[in-house]
Amino acid sequence: MSETIALSELQIKRRELENELASLSQKEKSLENDLRTLEEKIIDQLKEDLKAKKSVLSNLESRKSDLEKKLNELQGKPEGSQTAEEQNTEENDTELTVVGYQQE
Repeated sequence: MSETIALSELQIKRRELENELASLSQKEKSLENDLRTLEEKIIDQLKEDLKAKKSVLSNLESRKSDLEKKLNELQGKPEGSQTAEEQNTEENDTELTVVGYQQE
């Protein structure tokens, strides 16, 4: 009879372990779904942030262009002339710095 009790106890233990394994598998699937959902939300948020940043940049570029046109008009230059920034870049490119070399 003790063998029957021992066998019964082993079967109970096996069912408990199978149930625990099934529960953990279900929890794993739930966590994977949560991760997927969170990743999708992060991606959506990043897309919104990028869209907003591109809009800001577009507005700034437009304002810059408008101000450059206004500056050119105030300076009496026709459109298509070099901007002040472009002129400064060319002037800086043509500067030459001479450094003396000293031998010891």
